[in-house]
Amino acid sequence: MIEGGDVKPNEATLVSVLTASASLGSLDRGIWVHSYINENEKIEPDVLLSTALLTMYAKCGAMELAREVFDKMSERNVVSWNSMIIGYGIHGHCEKSLETFMEMEKNGPVPNDTTFLCVLSACTHAGMVLEGWWYFDLMQRVYKIEPKVEHYGCMVDLLGRAGLIKDSEELIRNMPMEAGPALWGALLSSCKTHSNFKLGEIVGKRLIELEPKDVGPYVLLSNIYAMEGKWDDVEKVRKMMKEKGLQKDAGFSLVDLVGSNGTGSFGEDGSIHKKNMVYSMLSELGAQMKLCCRNFAVRAL
Repeated sequence: MIEGGDVKPNEATLVSVLTASASLGSLDRGIWVHSYINENEKIEPDVLLSTALLTMYAKCGAMELAREVFDKMSERNVVSWNSMIIGYGIHGHCEKSLETFMEMEKNGPVPNDTTFLCVLSACTHAGMVLEGWWYFDLMQRVYKIEPKVEHYGCMVDLLGRAGLIKDSEELIRNMPMEAGPALWGALLSSCKTHSNFKLGEIVGKRLIELEPKDVGPYVLLSNIYAMEGKWDDVEKVRKMMKEKGLQKDAGFSLVDLVGSNGTGSFGEDGSIHKKNMVYSMLSELGAQMKLCCRNFAVRAL
C-alpha cells in the first residue's frame, strides 16, 4: 500500500496493523508503525490509534514504551486504562498494575467489569490472594458489578495456585451460575500441582463427564494417578483415550525471528536438524548439571 503511491494508510489501517503485530508479538513491526505515525503529519493519533499502539507495546512486554504513549494521550478511554493494567500484570509488575487502577479511580473513567478482570488477572500472576479477594469484593460492593464466570475463573486460579484448594472448590460450588469446564479444569490443575489426589480424581472424572472429547482432563487425571502410583488406573485412563481416539496435540513455540521477514515455529513438525540441535543443547546442559552436582558433592565431603 505504501509503495503503490495511490492509496495511503489511514488511522484505521494502522490500527489493524498494530493489532496484528500485537497478536504476533512482533515488536519490531510495531515500532516501525509508530515511526511511520510520527513521520506523517497527516496522521493524527486519536484515542483509538493511541490505544492500539500502547496495547501493542503492552502485549510485547515493552511497558516503558507503552507508558510513554499512555502519558502523551490527551484523552483516554476505559480500554486505554485496561491495557495498561493488564500489561503490567502479565509482565510481572503487579504493584504498578494496582497503582494504575487506583490512578484510574481518581482521574479516569469508571472501571468496568473488564477492568476488574485485568486487576484480578494481575493478582493471580503475582499470587496476591488478599488483594485479589479485596478487589473481588470491591467490584460488587462499591461498583455494583456482578461477577461473571471469567471473574470467578481468576479467583479459582488465584486460590488454586496458592494451594487453597478447599477454598477454590467452595467458591466454584457457591457460584450463582453453573461452573463450566474451564473452572473445573483450573481446579484440577491446582489439585495436580499441590498433590491433592483425592479431590483431583473427583474433579477429573467430573470434567470427563462434561467434556468427554477433550483430551486435557484425561491427561491431567492420568498424571494424578501416576503421581500417586496407581498404574492400573493410569492404564485405564489411557485405554479410554485410545478407545475414543483422543491424542494429546504436540506442543510448539512461535518465535519472532530477529532480522527476518516473519516468525518461525518448531515442535513435532519441525525439521530434523532443529530437533537435533535442541536435543544436543539439552544433552550438554544435562552433562554440565551432573558435573556441577559432582563437584558440589566432592566439596561437601
